[in-house]
Amino acid sequence: MTVLTGKAAVVTGGSRGIGRAVVLRLARDGAEVLFTYARSRDAADEVVRQAEKAGGKVRAVQLDLAEPGTAEELLAPAERQLDGLDILVNNAAVHTGAVPIAETTEADFDMGA
Repeated sequence: MTVLTGKAAVVTGGSRGIGRAVVLRLARDGAEVLFTYARSRDAADEVVRQAEKAGGKVRAVQLDLAEPGTAEELLAPAERQLDGLDILVNNAAVHTGAVPIAETTEADFDMGA
């Protein structure tokens, strides 16, 4: 039995980079993990394969969280596939171009604009 056995986790942006590492670690530590990805089904499938090979239980859901209203779409699969929710990692990010932080405006963060 590992430290997260019996726990359920959702990770947004889990197919690459930090999100991928978080998904794999949570799964390795025993959590049942549902993660989102925006574009690459192949990358998401590879994360699922790696987690399952290590004994983890992981599922991927395609959602582009940069689109307004899509965050709510995560609730249905999470409720259907997980027994409650113990861990939430909001990792999904949108890169719209490099702007020095001193020049960043509120409009740069408005995804609905």
